[in-house]
Amino acid sequence: MTLVYTIDAIVILLILGSAYRKGLERTLPLIAFLLMLFPYESQISAGFFDLTTQRLIVVLASVLYLFSKEVQEKRKLPLKITIFCLMAWMLVASANSIVFTTSIKAVLSEFFDFFVLYYIFAKSITRTETVRKIMYGFVAAMVVLSVFGVLEVYANWSVMSVFPQVYHRFADLAGTAGDRGERVQTTFGHPILYGASLAMAIPMALYLITASQTVKEKIFLWSATFLMFLNLYKTTSRGPWMAAALSMTVVLLSGGRQMRRYVMGIAVLGVIVLLARPGIWLTISNLASLTMSSDSIQGASYQWRYALYDLAFSHLNHDFWRALWGYGPESFYFLGWQMIFLGSVVTFRSCDSSVAALMIETGYIGFLLAISVYLFAGFKALRYSLKLPKPANLPCVVLLVNICAFVFQMTNVDILSWGQQTYMSWIVVAMAMIYPSLVEQEALVEQEPETENIGMQRHFAEALR
Repeated sequence: MTLVYTIDAIVILLILGSAYRKGLERTLPLIAFLLMLFPYESQISAGFFDLTTQRLIVVLASVLYLFSKEVQEKRKLPLKITIFCLMAWMLVASANSIVFTTSIKAVLSEFFDFFVLYYIFAKSITRTETVRKIMYGFVAAMVVLSVFGVLEVYANWSVMSVFPQVYHRFADLAGTAGDRGERVQTTFGHPILYGASLAMAIPMALYLITASQTVKEKIFLWSATFLMFLNLYKTTSRGPWMAAALSMTVVLLSGGRQMRRYVMGIAVLGVIVLLARPGIWLTISNLASLTMSSDSIQGASYQWRYALYDLAFSHLNHDFWRALWGYGPESFYFLGWQMIFLGSVVTFRSCDSSVAALMIETGYIGFLLAISVYLFAGFKALRYSLKLPKPANLPCVVLLVNICAFVFQMTNVDILSWGQQTYMSWIVVAMAMIYPSLVEQEALVEQEPETENIGMQRHFAEALR
């Protein structure tokens, strides 16, 4: 516990010191950076409530927000109605939960961990430069973790070995996976969650390269990109690989000329690496072929996702009220449902899909409300990636691929409602919702001096007449 106390003390000093010197908005990139670093195991247990380092960061951000003079009180909160309805419906689902206490605890956790954080970022960012720096904070954090990932793979040392063990939903699966050897996860609860965050950070790094002004910055960001790709490969996680490939495809189609060149260059380099190191291609192809075989562990894991949807539909479609509000947040692990899977009757004790979990735990309405948050943010990012002039539209492209990658991962892993990646997703949603208005505001500010000069010229011309 001494380590956790030390980490929390350092976090408090860093955030308060930065806020004192720079103010809340310029501290947001540091907050984003710190949110990604620490594991769920970095916590102080207080009975009903566990004070994780991330929760401490959110508490500090909330205090700073309350006393900040920079807050944009006049700005309407984006997605206010959707999020309010989601919060209300989760309370309804909790009121009808089969495990009321567990559900209420889960809902309160989401409110204070994620919704409050979304509110602070959505109301505190006033400049497009802040959006860029927050992305930098995410990339810098993933670089730090990637260094730990390299040590985990090549030195056989995990940073998690210094933290006290804490049980969580992936505790039984984390670490070494017998079907795929050593899988890097650093401070994340599972390699898939780590890979999902890397798939979101890599497009950010490519955009930051295009916006960088110095050679040193470009060297750092390129090094960060390759280091993150190495870690992504070492997670041996199919979902994050596919999410990264889809993200690179979208960037190739919608990014600026520079970003497209970068993606093409990375693709060419990837082909060269595959030719020079055929073992890498063999690993990828073997994993793909095993995924298609129901007789393998990998194939069974893949089929498990589809079985979860069948399980959800078979129970919800025969109970009207449960189809509306589900069985309660975090209730899946208490249901003990059984179903025939690959010829045997099995008890479903893990839910490797946030989509299935949302339907089962909050009903179809809760699922639609939760997914609407990401759909609305993604649609806005898509709209302004096409509407805004280049290069101002590039952050919208990056935020769009981030949201798409996260939603894709929701279909094949329990990625929502806990962990560093969910903090990241809510900040991404906040930036996607406010970035277009920031661009328009800054464009108006730039035009005002020109308008004033024109007015003065007309005034002088009339005086001369």
